[in-house]
Amino acid sequence: MITASERLGLRYYRPGDTPSIFKTYTGDLGSAKYLARQPHNDVAQTESMLKKLSNPSSLASNGTCVWVIEAIRYVAAAGLITVAKDDASMAVHFGIGIPYRGRGFAAEALALTSQHLLATGQAAGVSSFTDVDNAAAQSALVKAGFVLTGRAPSFYQAPLLGGEYRDVYRYQYSI
Repeated sequence: MITASERLGLRYYRPGDTPSIFKTYTGDLGSAKYLARQPHNDVAQTESMLKKLSNPSSLASNGTCVWVIEAIRYVAAAGLITVAKDDASMAVHFGIGIPYRGRGFAAEALALTSQHLLATGQAAGVSSFTDVDNAAAQSALVKAGFVLTGRAPSFYQAPLLGGEYRDVYRYQYSI
């Protein structure tokens, strides 16, 4: 376990996580709405991504690492946290599987990640961003202790929103 609270643990993936992560998040059309990628086509695509990005050397070798959000009570992979190097800071992004939404897991995982990165000296600051229309992500970021710092126009391309370039709100962790 990388770090944990009473309800959630953040850890590297285990092969048994892949089918549920694919079914409830990476392969779900609705979950990809505000992402810069299409939903994964199959479990093998999710497995390949996790093998490459969810291990102790991923951050050093790829500049990005994916941690599984484990719902301890359910002994289940509830979602993913992505940590990416951004100069002396780290950028964090998140996704929660459909059955685990609306329980505060996103905000708790974001706060847990940010606190861990700062406490271990892995980052001087922690930031994030989300699509200007993604109210659920905006709410989770604020509940986690992130503060809105601005708007970036035409920041990313959203394949599921007609491929148009989308504005995002930028956030900085403040606690």
